[in-house]
Amino acid sequence: MASRCADADRHLGMVVALPAEARALLGRQRWIRRGGFAIYESRGPSSVKTTWACCGIGHQRAAAAAAFLVEQGVTRLGIAGVSGGLDSGLASGDLIAARGVTDEAGCLWPADRQLCAWLVSSLGNEARCGLVLTTSEPLLTTRRKASWQARSEALAVDMESAAVANVATVAGKPFFVLRAVCDDARRSVPPALLHLVDEQGRPRLLWIAARLVRQPSLLPELLRMQGDFGRALKALRRGWRACCASDAPYFDKE
Repeated sequence: MASRCADADRHLGMVVALPAEARALLGRQRWIRRGGFAIYESRGPSSVKTTWACCGIGHQRAAAAAAFLVEQGVTRLGIAGVSGGLDSGLASGDLIAARGVTDEAGCLWPADRQLCAWLVSSLGNEARCGLVLTTSEPLLTTRRKASWQARSEALAVDMESAAVANVATVAGKPFFVLRAVCDDARRSVPPALLHLVDEQGRPRLLWIAARLVRQPSLLPELLRMQGDFGRALKALRRGWRACCASDAPYFDKE
């Protein structure tokens, strides 16, 4: 009975937006549909029961996934995935352990200090610790990235972390954020390539082919984006494996 109670107090909920991110973090697994999300259960840091929800892109989907995980009884929440770089000192493939999350309105959600310390300790010199900004739309140009970096002092930008942070805070759950930089602050993304994937993160192959036929000059940029995305996913995989392999005493207590 005591063991079962301890397990109930050690349940991590993880939100991930894209199937490619999920594969990078966990390998190819058999996910099931539950609560409107793709769900997978595993053992995470310190062999803690971990329930993953792959939700698709954007604030609303991430908020719904985090709320679903809270309903499942998780005691901690996390989100992991790729991001855009805002700090000029970051390159594609660099890792970020968020000390907090901010949004376009200037709201701030501090990440759990002990969980952030665990991330930093696990990742060592590979990770930067700082703020992550969440926006409602991607920041595609270097000018917009620089503008938002100056306003927010954030290291990176995504479209989901603030949603998870808000749900965790309202529910009284500690949370953490692990991000890997995809396109860095010096890289602009052509608006024509904004719709490479659908809202669930699935590649729109026919759309890509048609766009390249009409505008073949986009091919070098597409290949460059794929290279950035690949580096970010490899870093994410490496980072999460390091986290799972490290001692995580915070997960052993409530």
